[in-house]
Amino acid sequence: MPAIQLPRLKIQVAKLAEQFADPVVFCRSLHDLLDFYADQAYRPGQSGDPPPLIAAYHVPPPVLREVIKELTPLTHRTPEAALALSDALWSEPYLEFRLLATSLLGLVSPHPLEPVLGRVRAWARPRTEARLTRDLINTGLTRIRREHPARYLQIAEAWIASPELFSQQLGLQALVPLLGLHEFQDIPLIIKMLTPLIRSAPSPLRPDLIDVIAGLAKRSPQETAYFLRQNLAVKSDNPITAWLIRQSLHSFPAEIQTYLRTALHENK
Repeated sequence: MPAIQLPRLKIQVAKLAEQFADPVVFCRSLHDLLDFYADQAYRPGQSGDPPPLIAAYHVPPPVLREVIKELTPLTHRTPEAALALSDALWSEPYLEFRLLATSLLGLVSPHPLEPVLGRVRAWARPRTEARLTRDLINTGLTRIRREHPARYLQIAEAWIASPELFSQQLGLQALVPLLGLHEFQDIPLIIKMLTPLIRSAPSPLRPDLIDVIAGLAKRSPQETAYFLRQNLAVKSDNPITAWLIRQSLHSFPAEIQTYLRTALHENK
């Protein structure tokens, strides 16, 4: 892997961007670029992240960042070409290609909404690698989340209400970046959506539930703690709420942690 020289990288990426409207040629050129910067000495686990389940070039992050930066104005000017390119990128079974595809979706205007949303729904499947599914939600739906917040919330709510665990995972993952938007204020609605899952909490959903609880705790710690304490007292076939509280304690201020520890002690 050659050292990154930014002037050279910028020239390479500018040449790549010239193929923006020709997905076949673009993908071929992107393979060449990524192969040039590929980490041939990569060993699974050395970065701290689990190894990808699909092929990957393991290029340094600045490479993809520079590509996205160069393609951003082109995507804004010609969204139809960006969508066609994203389709071609996603069809390539390489991690970097699919990450770039989700980045383009997040840059495309959501007016109309369906071209972006339809691709996210089609690409986010149980067989899709977890990090790509998260990126589809976090990055691919960026503009829908910001420009159509009510519709975005409806999408998340429909996923959570689905009987399928994978759809419920998508819904929970969609709530996390929504809670990160300061302009979003409807915390009680999120709590209402969360209630049935908190009380059952199938094991595949628990990491995502903890992430949502952390997001709620950051926005409204007292309201979130009260919600958890209420559900702690509910007797159910799967009394997992206590476990979720223990896993989430670090997300709360010290005084709220004390409040929740007291609740845990009282409901042993």
